[in-house]
Amino acid sequence: MTLSIALRGDTAHFPGNTLPALRSALRAGADLVKVDVHLTSDGYPVLVDERLVAPPGSPPRAVGGLTLADLAAARDDVERRIPTLMEVLAEFGGHGPPPLLVSADTAQAALAAHALLDERGFGDRVLFTGSADILGALRAHSPGTRILMAWEEPGMPPDEIARVLGPEFLCHHHALLTRELVSEMHRSGYLVTAWTVNDFPHMARLIGMGVDALATERIHDLVSLTSGRARSGAAAAHPA
Repeated sequence: MTLSIALRGDTAHFPGNTLPALRSALRAGADLVKVDVHLTSDGYPVLVDERLVAPPGSPPRAVGGLTLADLAAARDDVERRIPTLMEVLAEFGGHGPPPLLVSADTAQAALAAHALLDERGFGDRVLFTGSADILGALRAHSPGTRILMAWEEPGMPPDEIARVLGPEFLCHHHALLTRELVSEMHRSGYLVTAWTVNDFPHMARLIGMGVDALATERIHDLVSLTSGRARSGAAAAHPA
């Protein structure tokens, strides 16, 4: 089974990192939603694409320099409202670990997100991703943290990095993955993720190569493949 990861939710229909985008992606059948977590100046983990947000009548400012109240006033459209991670957990974590892949922009944001998850018993049951420094801080804080490590160079990451971070998943850009590399990662004990896969034929090719998860901005297309709907639809359209 190949996992479907929606990048920032269903961004084909809603602004990314908003509750409507998350709801739509999960209704579509996404296994995980990758969310971008930032820390406000008063210590709240929030979901937002941009590092800069413009409060009404003010120039853009870094999320880390704004309070939660500032962010609440930054968007008057309910569809674009910036949610807190606490809101997301309240909505999607009622019956087990929330289906999230948490990407934090700083170690402080990652640790705050982990602490919030840990309060609900999910600290070591939700996947985290980010830079090597951020993941290293998480691993030092909680040895049981589940990690998806992105690697942007061809081939396997250096042993010393992988050994320190201890990732469960290795994530490569889809153009860097070959059948041989996927096999090597599996032999080394890693699950393999491909990003950002928005082209339908590329999705099908990577599933055929045996990747364990795909990250996409076109979650409906991906789920149609991973669920078998595309194959059954093709068979119905072209019966033998």
